[in-house]
Amino acid sequence: MSLLQAVGDFEIQTAKVITSAGIEVDLLKNNMVAHIVLYEDTTMSSLSGEILLSDSFAFTNVGPIIGQEYLKLKIKTPSITDKENTIDFIDNVFVVNSLQNRTTVGNSVQTYILNFTTSELVKNQRTKVSRSLKGSYSDIVKEMLEDELDCRKNIYIEPTAGSKRIIAPNARPFDIIRMASREAVSKLVNDKVSSYIFYENIEGYHFRSVGSLYAQGSVQSYTSFIKGANISNGGVDIERELGNVLDFEIISGSNSLVNYTTGVFGSDLIVHNIFNKSIKKHSYGIFENFDKEQHIASYHSKSGKQFPIYSHSVVEDNGKTAQDFRSKIYVAPISQNGVADAQHNTSNDTTPFTPSDPQNWLQFRTSQRVQLEQGFMVNILTHGNTVVKAGNIVKLDLPYDAAFKTEKNEQNDRFFNGAFLVKRLRHDFDFGEKKHKTHMTLVKDSLDETLDGSGNPEPKSGSAKIIDSREELYPRL
Repeated sequence: MSLLQAVGDFEIQTAKVITSAGIEVDLLKNNMVAHIVLYEDTTMSSLSGEILLSDSFAFTNVGPIIGQEYLKLKIKTPSITDKENTIDFIDNVFVVNSLQNRTTVGNSVQTYILNFTTSELVKNQRTKVSRSLKGSYSDIVKEMLEDELDCRKNIYIEPTAGSKRIIAPNARPFDIIRMASREAVSKLVNDKVSSYIFYENIEGYHFRSVGSLYAQGSVQSYTSFIKGANISNGGVDIERELGNVLDFEIISGSNSLVNYTTGVFGSDLIVHNIFNKSIKKHSYGIFENFDKEQHIASYHSKSGKQFPIYSHSVVEDNGKTAQDFRSKIYVAPISQNGVADAQHNTSNDTTPFTPSDPQNWLQFRTSQRVQLEQGFMVNILTHGNTVVKAGNIVKLDLPYDAAFKTEKNEQNDRFFNGAFLVKRLRHDFDFGEKKHKTHMTLVKDSLDETLDGSGNPEPKSGSAKIIDSREELYPRL
């Protein structure tokens, strides 16, 4: 299958389980596979999945599932180009971690689900690091993956600036990587506020800035003119059908309570330098700092401009906007001697390590991360396509809801269009339907147009009435 014949085609080339006793069971040869699901998520450190088995072979009697089994999996999906699309976990095997929903069907058939994940996650759970780590954060991440977890997959690491020293407190490798992601500054761009994230997709492991993800070109365009519509295949216009949205659901991602609580709109940071005993306060407001941060509209805006997904309008009748409320206060102790980290010395009593400088990143990154988590989100269902992976950029055009027509007479949704980041996705390989479908959650953290208006202060009612009498509070007494 070198060229795409029909959307949703797939071919399972290998599906084998190796038991803890070393016995290899070919799931395809025994016609056991009914359904395979594979998850990719930019908020998770590893891939995961599940495989539904219909077992008349009595596989569980060959070797009981105890969480020490391995799964070899290779799935080939057709392509509209000469390049084959393959999910290949033959050499880098999955680990079966549990068995669920075991049910007897008829006299001799059992159905159950095998949950699996990548071997690095299992190794991470049984590995503790307790030593001094030196170098750039990207060097430390590389050391954790290659040396501690023996990762032999592709590793995509965006180089970080500065030299650091970390005292690992008996921590797991992934915890150290996540700690590095909070403070890392890209060496490739002069950007101190772009957050790093760590995740795995079918290409390998990624440790890179959110800004570098936003800067990617789009790998696929999707459109749907009628919700739930499908274009008849008939061997015609396959490329168009691959870009068809079969169904979609717009998610109300933004939560103002969360945004105020986490300091998305505004926050204060108290930095206490324990070396020189100084204290300094730093204030952050989302609207005055928005253009200093990297957003998806920084690279994909049709208008050439970028705007927040929140309004800078007045929210109270005293003229205050959302960023005027410093509803989150951070306290960050540092040990800094001039431009050096004063808490870590070398053998010759020098301090060559780069200080953390939380005033340059903590508030920015917290706000940026939550904007990504609370951004404009939409779930879409498409024909299966392994070209699209978690962390990619796709283009989206959803139909305009005629119930809310305006003078502009839009055909497409004003806000749920353009570039989106693939936050997570799920591949479904259904043996019954013989179809591969992909479920995706897409998110954007910025817009091409402003949401600012005249303001919408909280409505005021009459004066407050204090009730403190027994008659009114306990009328039955």
